[in-house]
Amino acid sequence: MQGVWINKKGEKYPTRQGYEIEIIEYIRHNNCTIRFNDERCTILYNIRYDHIKSGSVSNPYHLSVFDIGYLGIGVYTVKINKKTSLCYRVWSDMLRRCYSEKHQNNNITYIGCDVTEEWKCFQNFAEWYYENYDSNIMCKWQLDKDILIKGNNIYSPENCCFVPQEINNLFTKTNSKRGEYPIGVSLHREGKFQAFMSVNNKQKYFGLYKTIQEAFQVYKTEKEKYIKETADKWKGLISKKVYEVMYNYKVEITD
Repeated sequence: MQGVWINKKGEKYPTRQGYEIEIIEYIRHNNCTIRFNDERCTILYNIRYDHIKSGSVSNPYHLSVFDIGYLGIGVYTVKINKKTSLCYRVWSDMLRRCYSEKHQNNNITYIGCDVTEEWKCFQNFAEWYYENYDSNIMCKWQLDKDILIKGNNIYSPENCCFVPQEINNLFTKTNSKRGEYPIGVSLHREGKFQAFMSVNNKQKYFGLYKTIQEAFQVYKTEKEKYIKETADKWKGLISKKVYEVMYNYKVEITD
């Protein structure tokens, strides 16, 4: 004897995220159309009835990542072959740097940084990501926000690029460790000023000078030269825009 079909349209259930959902179309147990009671009146299709009753249906616009990021509706998924995608990890790490108080307590560099509204939606970020990230040549490359625009603190499609870690390290600021002297300058025990910079995680020194300004000028010359050499090393792999920015980069005493 076949079971009696009962139309579930109009039934309402709470979700674990705190929303209420209403079944607005019931075709069969694994094909329901539902509507959330959120500001968008978000509608989802092909939802299982047992998931509705259990409250396990997630709202794609719920601020689920650091209370500011949401998945959105689109073709891009969090998991690929049951593993969290690199795209999602890059997106969530970007949000963590900007909005995790714990992270900012450990790295003050990101205090005051923000993510454009467009990129708070994973679907929008993922579209840009797959247009700009080539997994064949960009293995372990990093998302950067302030090479194209010096001093920028907003993650957005216009401001960001992918670069290898070697390039990203060239522009990393360590203000908390610098002390009272300009970048690339330290006080030597003989009362003179030493010019230095980090190359491959090792300190390279360029002599002692009578004044801070002299030491900084030496550092500036060597740093700009090294940035150009690194740009040439990665030419053809980094974007033309990144290459040009690196070649024209000017080190300032206020950096």
